[in-house]
Amino acid sequence: MLMWAVVSHLKPLSVLLKRITVPHIIISKECHLQARLLILRPLPIKNVISLTNYKKYKYIEVISNLSAVRLIDGHGALINNETVEVNGEQIKGDNVIIATGASPKIPEINGISTSGYLTNETLFELEEVPESLIIIGGGYIALESAQMFSRFGSKVTILEQLPNIMPQKVTDITHALTAYLKEEGINILTNVSINRVKKENKQISVKAAIDGQPTNFKASHLLIATGRKPNTHGIGLDSIGIEIDRAGFLKVDSSLRTNISNIYGAGDAIGNPMFVYTAAYEGNLAAENATLNSSKQVNYEVLPWVVFTDPQVAGVGLDERQAKKNGYDAESATLPLAYVPRSLVARDTRGFIKLIRDKITDKLLGARILAPEGSELLMEISLDIMFDNNLRNDLPTLKTWVKITPNG
Repeated sequence: MLMWAVVSHLKPLSVLLKRITVPHIIISKECHLQARLLILRPLPIKNVISLTNYKKYKYIEVISNLSAVRLIDGHGALINNETVEVNGEQIKGDNVIIATGASPKIPEINGISTSGYLTNETLFELEEVPESLIIIGGGYIALESAQMFSRFGSKVTILEQLPNIMPQKVTDITHALTAYLKEEGINILTNVSINRVKKENKQISVKAAIDGQPTNFKASHLLIATGRKPNTHGIGLDSIGIEIDRAGFLKVDSSLRTNISNIYGAGDAIGNPMFVYTAAYEGNLAAENATLNSSKQVNYEVLPWVVFTDPQVAGVGLDERQAKKNGYDAESATLPLAYVPRSLVARDTRGFIKLIRDKITDKLLGARILAPEGSELLMEISLDIMFDNNLRNDLPTLKTWVKITPNG
């Protein structure tokens, strides 16, 4: 069995390589938009490890302990569905996993290319805390970065185009989190249209409009956090007819196959959900399907997630809107942390716990939590959803499980 994979980092591979016993080659290139190529083949190949990104070191032991791993620094491109070319060498194989990851998506704003903007990949390379920081975007990366640098001492302003931060979440979460962040001195503005960005006199000027009213912002630094784009260009997809969507993400079916049956996709290159653990899960599943010729399907029904603000935003399963869209007669029950004894003891009652159920079957459909360390509640709730437990029968168990533990 011979497999190739294009990879932008080693996370999806760290799991799947543990499960695959055939020898393989990994070809890597450190460049945000360059492709990486993984080839698995049943030949004795000498180990060659060349990791150029510090993020990869956490996976080096996984790779180096495998008996026949070769890591080549180079740009790989598909020649056909059975051939990959890298550094002038053409390598043939049976299956391909494309896991090229994603990069920061930079919006088309006048002047932005010469503004010296930061992304989540460069923000943490700063050697000094910014005096002030404008953040364009209001998603996970924007909010986590905003609170972190505000607590470091930066004056932070968030500019969000839509009416709410985290616009994909229900408004009770977003409104409450907005209030908590504003209490810390973070300036959050929504319904903002950015017209121009310009660097002048060691300051970055942002010309914008809020609800149609012109306004200007200035700061020492600018962070762009407006989403991610897939690293799927320049790796030969067009030449062999692999389908991508309008945003460039790979189109895959439930078993992670593309429209070409021996080519699979995994990780951020296939789009949402973009989490480290889903990338590992997808890489594992794609490798198993390719090597064993199976058709196991992905299942995100019970997928916990967390936004690492303070308080944290955490969730699993469906919210009210999603539940109704899926045909459930859903309702929710919300418990403010002011009524949770542990939160009172911890003297931090910010937030709430909300459970969503199907009124007909009493089945627990999902949970949304806004609480300090709220993510710690997700595993027990996830298990309850996974095993289709009935809330009426399982309520004593949930009462025992779902607790807030004070810090320290």
